[in-house]
Amino acid sequence: MTQPGEQPEKRLVLDLETKRSFDEVGGAHNRAALGVSVVGVYHYAGDRFVAYREGAFDDLEKELRRADEVIGFNLIGFDWPVLAAELGAWVEELPSLDLMVEAQKALGHRVSLASLAEATLGASKLGSGLDALDYYRNGEWDKLERYCLEDVKLTRDLYEYAKKHGHLLYQRGDRRGVVPMSFAESPYAALFREASRKRGSIRMVYGTKERLVDVHRFDGSYIRGYCHLRRGVLTFRLDRVEEAEAVASSEPLF
Repeated sequence: MTQPGEQPEKRLVLDLETKRSFDEVGGAHNRAALGVSVVGVYHYAGDRFVAYREGAFDDLEKELRRADEVIGFNLIGFDWPVLAAELGAWVEELPSLDLMVEAQKALGHRVSLASLAEATLGASKLGSGLDALDYYRNGEWDKLERYCLEDVKLTRDLYEYAKKHGHLLYQRGDRRGVVPMSFAESPYAALFREASRKRGSIRMVYGTKERLVDVHRFDGSYIRGYCHLRRGVLTFRLDRVEEAEAVASSEPLF
């Protein structure tokens, strides 16, 4: 929580629930058609949980636009594409920390929120996404909001645990594994964030190759932009950038 005299943290933890299932919209590739029933948010400023229903999305937008960072679980692959259909593509450019992506980078495979929460925190989810769909269809808003905000709380608690201990735990059958987690921001994150805002260009060493990239989007972990070397729009991982500097877009490629 914010101490007297300090600036409040503009950091949020977010999760959302949908109105429809993948089966109802024809598959996972139709995320934009799922609709949003409620968005649960934990505000570090004020130490408060808020559930935003459809009529309060204007308030949600204001909070998201001034956030320094948004933390979630499967934000990049699910929450942002779904919410972008409601609020606009700009949400996918928000500075984000996706715990699922971080765990997958460490392990090489996906792991569920339930598995991490049970092994790390000794806590269980209140139900499943199917329960949330039933709550919405039956108009049981109190249950829906409670379910969503409980997932927000689990995500926040996992984030805080990882910051303190440098790892999370997950359960796979009878085995408990360790997920190394480090949230130290890349020294180049601010550079790519500014390039995304201004549609600027970055000269970078990525893996073993030097590239000139016109940055279109940066979410805190992934860079999307036009690569002059490959002559196409590609996605790059920030953690694989070895060197980077801002350049004028008209500069020749190395």
